[in-house]
Amino acid sequence: MELAWANVIFVYMRISSTIQIFLLLLSSHGFMHAASLQEDTTAHADLVEVQWELVRSPATFEPAGWQSMEVPALTRVQAIKMGLTINDFVDERFDPVKGKQAVSRYYGLESDYALQATVIAAPGTVLLSAVADEGRIKLRELESANPHLTRDVLPKGAALYGVEWIPGPNDWTALVEEQQTYEAALLAQYEKRRKQVMSFMPDPSIHDAITYTVRSGDYLGKISTTFGVKVSDLQKWNSIKSNIIYPGQKLTVWVSSNKRESLQVAAAEPKKNPKAAPTSEKDTLKKEVLALAGAYITYEVKPGDTLWDIANKFPGVSADNIKTWNKVDELIKAGERLKINTLTITDYSPDKYPSTL
Repeated sequence: MELAWANVIFVYMRISSTIQIFLLLLSSHGFMHAASLQEDTTAHADLVEVQWELVRSPATFEPAGWQSMEVPALTRVQAIKMGLTINDFVDERFDPVKGKQAVSRYYGLESDYALQATVIAAPGTVLLSAVADEGRIKLRELESANPHLTRDVLPKGAALYGVEWIPGPNDWTALVEEQQTYEAALLAQYEKRRKQVMSFMPDPSIHDAITYTVRSGDYLGKISTTFGVKVSDLQKWNSIKSNIIYPGQKLTVWVSSNKRESLQVAAAEPKKNPKAAPTSEKDTLKKEVLALAGAYITYEVKPGDTLWDIANKFPGVSADNIKTWNKVDELIKAGERLKINTLTITDYSPDKYPSTL
């Protein structure tokens, strides 16, 4: 009987030991599995989505493009070293995928990029507005999805994002031809404008523009003589359709570059004398009385004369002056006699201007 109980006790101890060993192995396996899961989680953490933001800098050599809390944006030099394209049409530092990939590689950061480009590399330059129309998307939305595009076109070789429509070969051909037509129209418009400007503007390489302030008694003929230019040129340079100018008006005058300094003196606005008393109504009335009392000469209109032609013969006199003095309009006829106020003629002398011309 004692031997039987001894056998039972021995068997129980063997079973208990076996169970303990099994539990120990199970526990060890669970710990290793948990450690394995932790390693997998850590490995996945290296590829978590980074919170990106765009930074734009007005300075050419300042960092710009995509950046995050982990890495700063790239400079132009750094971006070019990473193989990005930066020109007048595209700055790939702002590319939603290429820009992030480049900055990540530069600083050794591993990140996951879920965004895929609609067009990996455009086979030709096309208008963004045309792509927006074909893709049934607003142009502003398309521009927002493609911050790396700096113009209103998708240049050849650039990626395109945010459009579900994927153009085929025939579509690309049509879009490229539309862009070429657009560029040709712009070039024609520019050339037309250039010819318009050059038709009345002297060669800027040998001419300079100066500003002349019209003074009392000035008229276009007098100003043209002072600067050695044509009246018609003064009118074109200043968009003047008539001969009427007024004191204080600013006129642009193109002069030869080698004469600029000397003519600039003539163009300078005269300094106001603070001590000089302003012209009173009494002085003005006195001049008018003198003019009515005979301070004028008579000019007989010649065939083909105009008021401007006549005024041009008397420095300081304008066509409007002649109209006022004689109560006439532009319609004058040969043989008609007109009064010219001698007080207005800047270089008047009895010998130079007889009483009747």
